[in-house]
Amino acid sequence: MSAAPAVDVDQAIETQKVGRFSIRIIVLMGLMMLTEGYDLGALSFAAPAIGRAWGIGRGALGPAFGAFVFGTMLGAFVLGYLGDVIGRKRTILIGSVILAVLTLAVVFASDLRTLLVLRFIAGIGIGGVVPNAIAYMTEFAPRRLRATWVTLMYTGYSIGTGLGGVVAAWMIPHFGWQAIFVIGGVGPLLAAVMLALWVPESIRFLALKGRRADEIARVVSRLHPGKVFNAQMRFVVGSEASGAQHARLRQLFAGRLRRITPVLWAVYVANSMALFFLVSWLPMLIEAIGVLPERAALVSSAFSVGGTIGGLALMRFVDTRGALIVAVLPVIGCPLVAALGANIPEGMLIAAVFMIGFCVIGTQFGLNAVAAMVYPTALRAKGVGVAVGIQKIGAIAGPVIGGALLSLHWPVSALFYFGAVPVGLVAIFAFALGMLHRQDDPERPEHAPHAAGSA
Repeated sequence: MSAAPAVDVDQAIETQKVGRFSIRIIVLMGLMMLTEGYDLGALSFAAPAIGRAWGIGRGALGPAFGAFVFGTMLGAFVLGYLGDVIGRKRTILIGSVILAVLTLAVVFASDLRTLLVLRFIAGIGIGGVVPNAIAYMTEFAPRRLRATWVTLMYTGYSIGTGLGGVVAAWMIPHFGWQAIFVIGGVGPLLAAVMLALWVPESIRFLALKGRRADEIARVVSRLHPGKVFNAQMRFVVGSEASGAQHARLRQLFAGRLRRITPVLWAVYVANSMALFFLVSWLPMLIEAIGVLPERAALVSSAFSVGGTIGGLALMRFVDTRGALIVAVLPVIGCPLVAALGANIPEGMLIAAVFMIGFCVIGTQFGLNAVAAMVYPTALRAKGVGVAVGIQKIGAIAGPVIGGALLSLHWPVSALFYFGAVPVGLVAIFAFALGMLHRQDDPERPEHAPHAAGSA
């Protein structure tokens, strides 16, 4: 009896016909990320109204922001690991349901302790969705388009965060702060249903685990219309070394990764400190410099709009120029953040907030694409999940320290100086990461044997 013919899933993905099937995956994953991004910013946009309704000070919500971020840290570790065990799609659905249910529960919160607990558990859900979504998109994209596809998907995250400002400006005066969380809970549920029905599991993951050959055959047939594939074929992942399906967390520091992983963590921590400080407190700080509350939410939305455009502007450069290009944006963003507390007209303020979002969120887009590129399939969700988890050190510190400084009644200008420091560190670490990735890229021809040995 002749052996079943082998099909290299890597080659099938690299040579795929990019069409309706690929676009559907990008759009649906982008919609999922939109709901996640909305929930990320929900509390920051509701914070001024909650503070007024509960009669609490500006810095009192700092622990709730920190608890949410700490939950995302735990979710990134636990569900990132789970994604490499049960699959990207299943884990994304689990995280989305957790996020949806706990966000809806915030509607019934009436004190800080309840809010803190609910946001912590909701954070576990969103923390697990993000690394698995990045891993999923990377595994469906051909190498020449990986950063582009990851960025297009992640654009939904940034749009969702900015959408919260628009929703808050219109909904809160009419329906109260609770309306923000009703929308934030229903959105992930609807997105989860669409993913469950219309998006397949990662075929790289399935082939590496030796699972569901029938599903792999159907998906590969969609990628290559006119060719015949069936479950009797043997599907393999050509770029992965033998035994890669049993990869362990310690291999994040094996071979070429022993240098890349720590630097990746450092740049993630620094950028997330700046990003979460701004996401959490920007609406309140904009109010503090004299902008009306209903205008402050809209001004703050320029941050997310700028971030979306920044990520889109960067994506093709990452695909063609590599990780080093990520270092450009924080060099521009650092002085802009420091200058934001100056007394400037509202038009210039909006432009400055837009450009800061362009740089800070745009850098995050680039980092997500690079993080997924540096790890092999067997380690991708773990590697990205741990990196996204580690970054929460900065993400927790940013809003918590910001809240503490607000409580000390520091000048607004001093708070923006604080926000500029980690952006400067991002520029340094991103440059180092780019140089290391350029030297050790496992998919460059001269590094292929080394990569196989360290996978």
